[in-house]
Amino acid sequence: MCTVLLRFAPGISWPVVCGAIRDEFADRPWDPPAAHWSGPWDGLLGGRDRTAGGTWLAVDPSPHRPALAALLNGVRRPVPDTGARPTRGTLALDVLVTGGVPEGDAVADYDGFHLVRATLDAVDVWSWDGQELEHRSLEPGNHIVVNLGPNAVDDPLVPHFAPLLAATPPPTGDSWAPWTHLLQGDGLDHDDPRALLVRREIDGRTYASTSASLVALSPGRVRYAFNPTPTDSGSWYAVA
Repeated sequence: MCTVLLRFAPGISWPVVCGAIRDEFADRPWDPPAAHWSGPWDGLLGGRDRTAGGTWLAVDPSPHRPALAALLNGVRRPVPDTGARPTRGTLALDVLVTGGVPEGDAVADYDGFHLVRATLDAVDVWSWDGQELEHRSLEPGNHIVVNLGPNAVDDPLVPHFAPLLAATPPPTGDSWAPWTHLLQGDGLDHDDPRALLVRREIDGRTYASTSASLVALSPGRVRYAFNPTPTDSGSWYAVA
C-alpha cells in the first residue's frame, strides 16, 4: 500500500502540507525526484518509475500555480484480452496539466486508483474501481488517503495515525521536524497492520516503503523534501 497524510488549511502560511510514503517492490527501479519530463509535463518534479516512465507523486513548483498530485493504486483488474492495461503512472502528471482525469471509455481500461490533486484553493480526489469513477472535494482539515481511499477507517492505519496527524504542528521557518518525525512511523513494527512503513516478503520479493516525500505549498513558494530511505531520519534532502 501507499499512504498520503495531508493537511489542507486555507488562510495560513502553508495552506497545504503533504507527507507521502511510497510502497513498492524493492527491486522495481526508479529515479529520485527531478524534472524528468518534457512536452506538456516540462518543469514538473517527481520521482520517475523506470519501468513505466510515470510517477507516484508530481509537484508543480511554479510560484503562480503551485500544486501537487499523488497516485495510490486501487484494485488490480484482470488483464484484458487486448493486452496490458495503460500505466497509472502518468495520471499524476496529467492532472497537474489538465486539472482532470480520463473519463468514460478513456478510463475504462485502467486498473483501480485514487488520485489526489492539491492546490492552494482545493483538494480533489478521483477514485476509480473499474466500474465507477468518483470525484470528491476534501474539506479543510486533516486527511489520510490509503489504497482503500480517503479517510478509510477500515484500514487500521487510518484511526491510528489520524490523531497523530492532527497533533502535528504546521511547519515554522525552515523546520520540518514535526512532519519528518510523523513520517518515521510512530515506532510500529513493519508487520503491524497499522504500520506506516512496511517491509515484507511476497513470493520471494521484498515489498517495502521505498521512499518518503514531504511537500508544502504556499502562495509563491513550494517546499519539497525527499527521503530515499524512510527508516533513516537523516536521509532527507531538499528537492525544491
